[in-house]
Amino acid sequence: MILIGLPVLLLGQRGLKDRIARLEAEIARIAPAAQQPDRPAAPETATAPEKEPALALPRQDAAERMTEQPSPAPRPEPIAPPSRSYVLRAENVARLGAWLRANWTLAIAALSLVLGGLFMVQYGVERGLLTPPMRVLGALALGAALVAGGEWLRRRHGDVETPTIRHLPSTLAGAGVVVLFIGLLSANALYGLIGAGAALSGVALVAAGAVVLGWLYGPVLPAVGLLGAGVAPFLVAASDVDATPLYGYFAILGLAGLAIDSLRRWAWVSALALSVATLGLLAVHADATFAPGFIGAAFVLAAGALILPERQLQPVQTGAPLWPPRRGARPAFPTLLGAAGIAIATGAATLVALDRAGSPADAGLGLAALAGLFVAIALWLHRAPALDGAISLPTAGFLAALAAQPILGTALFSGFDSYRLAPPETDMPTALWWVMAAAATMAAAAFWRLHRTVRTRSDAPPEASLIWALISAAILPATALTLEFLWQPRLVIGNAPWAMAAMVSAAVLVLMAERRARLGGPTRARDTGLFAAAATLMIALAFFLLLSKAALTLGLALLMALTSAVDRRFALPALAWIAQLGAAVIGYRLLVDPGLDHSLHVASWGEFLLGHLGALAGFEATRRLARAERGALRAVAESALLTTAALIAMLALARAIGTQDAFSTHWMQGLSATIWAGSALGQMWRLAASASLLRRLRAVFAAISGGVALIFALRLSTTTSEMLTFEWADRVLGPPIFDSLTLAFLPLAATLGVGSWALGQPGRPLARMLRPVLGASAALFVLLWGFVEIRRLWRGPELWQPGPSDGELYSYTVAMLAVSLGLLAVAVLRRSGWMRRAAMTGVALTIAKVFLIDMSGLSGLTRVVSFVGLGLALAGLAWINRKIDGFWGAAERPKVPAPPPGTTPDT
Repeated sequence: MILIGLPVLLLGQRGLKDRIARLEAEIARIAPAAQQPDRPAAPETATAPEKEPALALPRQDAAERMTEQPSPAPRPEPIAPPSRSYVLRAENVARLGAWLRANWTLAIAALSLVLGGLFMVQYGVERGLLTPPMRVLGALALGAALVAGGEWLRRRHGDVETPTIRHLPSTLAGAGVVVLFIGLLSANALYGLIGAGAALSGVALVAAGAVVLGWLYGPVLPAVGLLGAGVAPFLVAASDVDATPLYGYFAILGLAGLAIDSLRRWAWVSALALSVATLGLLAVHADATFAPGFIGAAFVLAAGALILPERQLQPVQTGAPLWPPRRGARPAFPTLLGAAGIAIATGAATLVALDRAGSPADAGLGLAALAGLFVAIALWLHRAPALDGAISLPTAGFLAALAAQPILGTALFSGFDSYRLAPPETDMPTALWWVMAAAATMAAAAFWRLHRTVRTRSDAPPEASLIWALISAAILPATALTLEFLWQPRLVIGNAPWAMAAMVSAAVLVLMAERRARLGGPTRARDTGLFAAAATLMIALAFFLLLSKAALTLGLALLMALTSAVDRRFALPALAWIAQLGAAVIGYRLLVDPGLDHSLHVASWGEFLLGHLGALAGFEATRRLARAERGALRAVAESALLTTAALIAMLALARAIGTQDAFSTHWMQGLSATIWAGSALGQMWRLAASASLLRRLRAVFAAISGGVALIFALRLSTTTSEMLTFEWADRVLGPPIFDSLTLAFLPLAATLGVGSWALGQPGRPLARMLRPVLGASAALFVLLWGFVEIRRLWRGPELWQPGPSDGELYSYTVAMLAVSLGLLAVAVLRRSGWMRRAAMTGVALTIAKVFLIDMSGLSGLTRVVSFVGLGLALAGLAWINRKIDGFWGAAERPKVPAPPPGTTPDT
């Protein structure tokens, strides 16, 4: 305190005297002008000397602005907000380039002076002319002389006031500070004359003096001092010397730069100080890994970046926040600087936690540091709302480090996982409980911040508390799920202890939900819903750990329905998303894990019905319990209901067959295609009555179901082709007509035909595109069924048998004529022109078959009967076609009114 406070008081007193002197001079200058207002001003004859580009300009206070820009009329001016300095801007880069072009000799001079001090030490070592104490004293004397020379020049001529020596005092003093650092570091690292504590104390004293010099000098001194001091340790340190004291050195160096900029407000000095200190810490950590020193130094830099810019122990960064971004408003530089400090601390702790060569204690220290940083941001920065978004940095670091432990195989995870093979008397590992305790502490700290924000900032927008509500509700489930999927604690400590931890976490979240609901406020429903949703996830995790496969599906369905009921009662929108997530998880379980194979070949009938009918009931209950405004939830539940019903029907049929490969049979493929086509058509039927979001959801479900139906239909076509060709292919089951071919084709054709008819109703926008496709597909499957059924009649259940016989060819002809005549009759009844054309096309195909196939394939009396029958049928068809033309023509002719009584048509 004495080292920092005394220079601050002296500097403040000197600054106050300078301001008073400038005010007195200004009053003396303005007074004669006020007494003689009509006196003309003397023309300026002297030309101001040309100024070189300035490296940076400090902020001016009110007195300086009044001195440099006097106003003739003493009218009050609005107080302008302090300027916000940013570093990486085009004008700053251009200014730096211009300054270096004009003052490159000063930069070379500073480098030469620093190298002179370094070479002094190295020359003494190489020649052995001086004893180690004399070498160190020589370097310290040179550094002190350079500082003294720079101070003498500054007192006589100023640092930037005299053009001929502008920035020369800063160059000398900055080089002197670097040489002093070199002397102290060499005394410890090269010669061991002093211990690490004494060396750091000396560095702290020199840094305190450099801070005072930085307040007095121009911008060149901190630039030279920071860059030179950042390189100095790597020039004097020996390879066999312990480098851990350098953690403290770079922390002090960063604080010195931040302290200088806290008064001068150059911004780039703070950025340079953090950059040099961070790079130095990374280099030291790569050479001498010492987790406590690395994390401690990074946390010191973070504290300095938060405290020193505003010079308050309780940070008060306000204004535009880091998140969410505001249009036209950028965060102030102190906010960005504080966020950079938090990022440095987060990065250091995360690197320590991810070090594969580190010990379990190091990894635990990294995770604990991240949790501690989280708690510090939540509790300590409650008066700095602009930094609320920075809480995401330690949160992401904690979860990433936790997830990477098993991936990288760190010592912490290896020690935990080794408990699987440990003897029975081995104590249970405690790492899991410490991690969950850290997550619970983080959740409690975030909830305290949420509670304070809602209670003390009632006029704040809803976004102000959103990040705290999200993190306080999500950190526990996120930690537990990360552990469950990557650490797999159930395999190490068992299901019951891990499920108990999940239920305790759920109880904590329920308590938070109750406390938040009791607090009230405009965001009550949103925040309470988040906590309730998080508690639901933890309960679901306990279900996963404790219940069997079918019971788990049933439990998730019940939990989904209860979630919808709670949302219906208390209007908590977040629960609707959890219910939708539950529907997705149930669908995943039914299809993938344990999936279709388990339902077909492993589960008993009771287990199968319990799981699938329970899911069906859960979807129906969710659909009925969902609030009217939860359109997305209702659409998801209804779509899942239709899909699950189709799945149950398909699996029940497959289980009834009892074969291991039921889906390879043609009739099972046809029935599966029928089931999924019906599910897809049910979704499409509801599209017209759905809003935009629901329409997209239903379209997705319809596309999925339709894709599955198409896959089964293609498999049916492939299997049928194999049955017609290969001896090893599937056989037809059952008596003719009422056989497996009918079961495979006709239900699918009927479903597609009904869908084509339904989509043609008014108000169905997909009718033009889908109705012809569905109708043509239905007709195609009917024709395929007729073809293979006739072949089955003549060749038996093995369709690959050689043929065809005369009777089979004649049957095809009769069938084609019958279909054509039937289609023509329907066309007459419905007065459909396209159906009539389709019927005549069928007749033409029949004629082509008779002349191209039957003429060569038939023989004897069969050929005679075929051609005679075809001739008679065509003659009758021509007579019927003419009668249809006459009937339709008479119906279309306009009716002529009858003549009045007593007259003739001629009159």
